[in-house]
Amino acid sequence: MAQRNLPKERGVLHFDSSRKFEIYSLITEKISQLGDLNKILDDVLGILKTVTGCRHLAIRMIDSKGNIPFSTHLGLDKKFLDSEHWVTVRDCLCGHVARGVLDKSLPFITEYGSFFTNSLSQLIAEIKSGYPQIDRETLRDACMSRGYESVAIVPVRSSGKIIAELYLSDENKDLFPEEKIRFLEDVSVQVGIAIQNSQLYTQLSESQKKLMDILNSTSIGILELDTKGSILQINSKGAELLGYSSPEKLLDHGIRINELNVDNTEWETFIESVDESGVVNDYALVFMAGRQEQHLEFSLKSVKDDRGNIIGYRGTFRDITDRIRLEEERLSKAKAESLKNRYYQETLALRDEIKSEYPFEEMIGTSQDLKRIKKAIQQVAATDTTVLIEGETGTGKELVARYIHELSLRKDRILVKVNCAALSEGLITSELFGHEKGAFTGAMQRRIGRFEYADKATIFLDEIGDLPLETQAMLLRVLQDGEFERVGSSKTIKVDVRILAATNRDLMLLVDDKKFRRDLYYRLNVFSLKISPLRERKEDIPLLAAYFLETLGRRIGKKVDRVSEKTMELFMDYPWPGNVRELQNIIEHGLVVSKEDELDVPAAYFGQALEEKRKSELIPLEEYEKQYILEVLQHTKGAIYGPRGAAVILGLKPSTLQSRMKRLSIERPKSR
Repeated sequence: MAQRNLPKERGVLHFDSSRKFEIYSLITEKISQLGDLNKILDDVLGILKTVTGCRHLAIRMIDSKGNIPFSTHLGLDKKFLDSEHWVTVRDCLCGHVARGVLDKSLPFITEYGSFFTNSLSQLIAEIKSGYPQIDRETLRDACMSRGYESVAIVPVRSSGKIIAELYLSDENKDLFPEEKIRFLEDVSVQVGIAIQNSQLYTQLSESQKKLMDILNSTSIGILELDTKGSILQINSKGAELLGYSSPEKLLDHGIRINELNVDNTEWETFIESVDESGVVNDYALVFMAGRQEQHLEFSLKSVKDDRGNIIGYRGTFRDITDRIRLEEERLSKAKAESLKNRYYQETLALRDEIKSEYPFEEMIGTSQDLKRIKKAIQQVAATDTTVLIEGETGTGKELVARYIHELSLRKDRILVKVNCAALSEGLITSELFGHEKGAFTGAMQRRIGRFEYADKATIFLDEIGDLPLETQAMLLRVLQDGEFERVGSSKTIKVDVRILAATNRDLMLLVDDKKFRRDLYYRLNVFSLKISPLRERKEDIPLLAAYFLETLGRRIGKKVDRVSEKTMELFMDYPWPGNVRELQNIIEHGLVVSKEDELDVPAAYFGQALEEKRKSELIPLEEYEKQYILEVLQHTKGAIYGPRGAAVILGLKPSTLQSRMKRLSIERPKSR
């Protein structure tokens, strides 16, 4: 803006600009807030009063009819305001400023279109002779009659259009140097933004209200979600379908859809489908409303940003519970029969197929693990090789041993079975190798041991890991030389026995813990068979269930044809810590209590059984620590020091680890 002054005025007036940026920032902060426009503008005028020194300030907004009533003001008396009620954009200088038609060549009109004077009385006195093109009435007697001298009128623009005016006046002269006018023109831009934002906000609020009125009148739920499933918007019907009396009660708590008693896996599957295809229609989900199922059908579309990233979802949903129930009633009989017979028919066909695979009639299943075991049995059975069968309790280790014997060259002789865990340490040696009369207190007569019975046959040593160290030494001699002595005898007995051993423990850990002989371990582990737990071959469960239904039902004299679909689903979901034996026990229990021709086991039974199993597997912390240190030492082949030593892996100092090993009676394993 050129430095221009009115004729005969006092030259360039000083404007303290030190607070200009502070005041401007404060005004900007006020204007950035959305709220009551009159309150915002009133705050702006209050701030301007402190920097301009004017007593009288107002903002005039132009209405749709061209009138410029005072929107807000400071220091303007009621009489003056009343006199202005008729003002239009054609009546006075304010109107000319609002129209933007002032001659900018005049020294009291800025390039921006603002009017200002530092002495109104001097301007009026000189206007007739100096500026005859200006109608004196344009300046209005109202200002003069009140003794106003310093006057400034600044247009407020929005999108190139003047929408309001910033009016300032005072009885004192020389309040408006051009620097201050430039500052007020900058402020007018911010005032225009505030007015425009307020108008847009009002329009948006009204549009949103109309839209929500429309949405709330619909009979379906409408919602918007973020990527985490949190509900951002929902109509009244949607809130009602989800069990809330109003959208606000649902939105105020930031609730997610997957927190509303819906199966999380099903919901995630649905969202993954929307992510993949962009839109999914008519996807039914089940919500629990108390004990009742509520079926809601969703249609959602993903919302993406400019880069193609998914930022949320929008769509509709409706209640289809009545439709589902009617459909279920219509198809109940046919569907029930189909569901009841589905597993039964499949298992019958598969069972017949398995039965044709002689000789494994009792090894029921089609899993790859079971096929591997059958193949290994056929490979090793015809030899006299010692076999170590490993597997969890209840996986069928004894059944594998029996098939090995039945397919061997010794099948015409007896299979002698010994459970090493069932015998006390004092009796196990006598049980295996026999004793002479008087060999120990209570030995009233000679006893023939199991190894003598198994001569030319097969002996099955179950739970071999529980064998005492002294007995292990005698067993090693039998494996190496085929000979032993009865307890209390010096006579050597030679036998030809094939040994099959089984364990549910990690023998290598027992070796490291010096509870099992290393040389015996390698003698037993000539041919190893590892049986997978039932939870890793669940495809065998339907066949096993059908087999046990038939065999156990025949034994207890009760005919139950099939397993209910609900129970079979529980069978497939349950982790089976007790493996096949647990499955057999549960089916037998179900047969005993069943009153129908369909096996139905309560879900609570599984939870109780699992909890009891977990409790039985818990061990003291010190024992767990000892086992873990042994496992790490085994991994490092006994190394404690060095970058790959056990101390580094465990996060301990070598000296600390050695102290802990001493406290826990852990001997450092030798590298192999």
